Amino acid sequence: MIRNVRKFVSYLLGKTEEVQELDLKDLLMAKVILDIHRTRTSKELVFLPLGHLRPIHALDRPNATRATEARIEALEPHRERLLATGRLTCDDLAEILPSVSWIKTVRENDSSYLVYEGNGRLAALHGVFGPEADLGVEAELYHFRKPKKIIRRLNRLRRLN
Repeated sequence: MIRNVRKFVSYLLGKTEEVQELDLKDLLMAKVILDIHRTRTSKELVFLPLGHLRPIHALDRPNATRATEARIEALEPHRERLLATGRLTCDDLAEILPSVSWIKTVRENDSSYLVYEGNGRLAALHGVFGPEADLGVEAELYHFRKPKKIIRRLNRLRRLN
């Protein structure tokens, strides 16, 4: 438990620089994420093709850029092993790219899953493997009774970036 608390505190401290740069799109993102968690009917861990994962926001802040570069550096030594297995599990992610949560997604259609948590890890994966690599990525997939509204909001957020 202490390890989890330390990890969370480290995560918060890493976000302090970003807090100073918050703007309207950050408020909209917070609202969409709140709605996702409020209205979801279920969630499950699934393997999704790397090429089907779409970020919901750009990584356009210095802190995010530095973190992505560090993630790419951490991921590079594992590239060939992961390509050979064709899978990147949650255990792999926790070991190589630790975070306070899994990559979280919402299904837009059969070939597009919107990543609302884990965009920096996704950018690192694209940087190391390319967006079309034959690699299944284990992620949380959120389900809704009526997903259209959530998808519309996520895409509105994507257009703001």
